[in-house]
Amino acid sequence: MKRLILLTALTALLSLVLAACGGDDEEGTSVAPTVTAAVPTLPPPPTVATGGGGDVTKVSVVNQDPGGSGRYAFDPSDLSFSVGEKVELTLLGETEFHTFTVDDLGIDEALDAGEKRIFTFTFDKAGKFDIICLSHPQMTGAITVK
Repeated sequence: MKRLILLTALTALLSLVLAACGGDDEEGTSVAPTVTAAVPTLPPPPTVATGGGGDVTKVSVVNQDPGGSGRYAFDPSDLSFSVGEKVELTLLGETEFHTFTVDDLGIDEALDAGEKRIFTFTFDKAGKFDIICLSHPQMTGAITVK
């Protein structure tokens, strides 16, 4: 008896689904439902600009993790400055927590998903300094100061 009730219920459900999907439009063709996927809003691309009077260089660095793909990267990943140059760095995080860490320069900035962090730094010594994201060790870059 239970099987008969279950079979009847499944048949009724299937009939409803087929009736809902089987309708024709005016031209005699069926209309397929439209499926759209949510696309995350990405931060603006990195920019490098010198501030008024040339006293501060403004640089944006995107901490990328495109759509949770695991392809982590700093964009741009290689930065160049002069000794004594004052730089305003804007860090932008995409969809995960990241750090912008330069141990040899004492820089260690953390940012959550979607966060924007701005800080100013004056490069007072020459050299090549490694950038790393502590939570994604494969995410690296470099700052060269001449």
